[in-house]
Amino acid sequence: MARVSRKNKILAAIAGRVVVGLINTVKKTSRPIYQPVTFLDDLRAQVPFIFAMWHGQFMMLADVNTREYKVAAMVSRHGDGEIVAHFLRPFGISAIRGAGAGHRKRDRGGAYALRAAVRALEEGTIVAMTADVPPSRPRHAGEGIVMLARLSGRPIIPIAAATSRFFVLNSWSRMTINLPFSDLALVAGDPIFVAADADDAELENKRREVENALNAVTSRAYEIAQATEPTLDTSTSQETSTRNT
Repeated sequence: MARVSRKNKILAAIAGRVVVGLINTVKKTSRPIYQPVTFLDDLRAQVPFIFAMWHGQFMMLADVNTREYKVAAMVSRHGDGEIVAHFLRPFGISAIRGAGAGHRKRDRGGAYALRAAVRALEEGTIVAMTADVPPSRPRHAGEGIVMLARLSGRPIIPIAAATSRFFVLNSWSRMTINLPFSDLALVAGDPIFVAADADDAELENKRREVENALNAVTSRAYEIAQATEPTLDTSTSQETSTRNT
């Protein structure tokens, strides 16, 4: 694992505290809307499961953790992974450090992370992970999430959160920063299982199923929040999108 400098660790810790503060403020000032209304009970019924989300849409999902079960998140060893690891801790979520190769074709700890995630699921821990792998095409599910489901026998549950007020960063994933005083929609899809004997063709079918399901719950979350879903066009430096009040 690449060493993180002391300076970068300090900066990541500060940034992590800022993000935690923003998440807590959004939660306290926003009106939550769950779909289905049995959202949390449906998740409890599938523990341990693979908590799937899109990379640019995960900010408010950390707060879904009810503290009833152990939760671990797959987090990159590099870049913003250090910040993510810091802001997850106050929500009771540990980090599994590693990431897929993406289009760079160079393993960045993905094999280790996959093994660690399988062990965590076997021990009853919920594993959260983004289905798309940076810096590849956003909202394009990678193979890692369906491979984890095949190896562990545990279901993938697509989950999305959206707020009526937000802005979007000019990042590869169009990272969404949720804002206070919003309607906060949280949507979960049906569990997706992958057979232990799934061949390459079936893995591709399941990968597409995960991708389609995540796009569906994400669009539904924005619809419930009465907000315009961010586009994936990164040609502009920054997009601001809020609901008129």
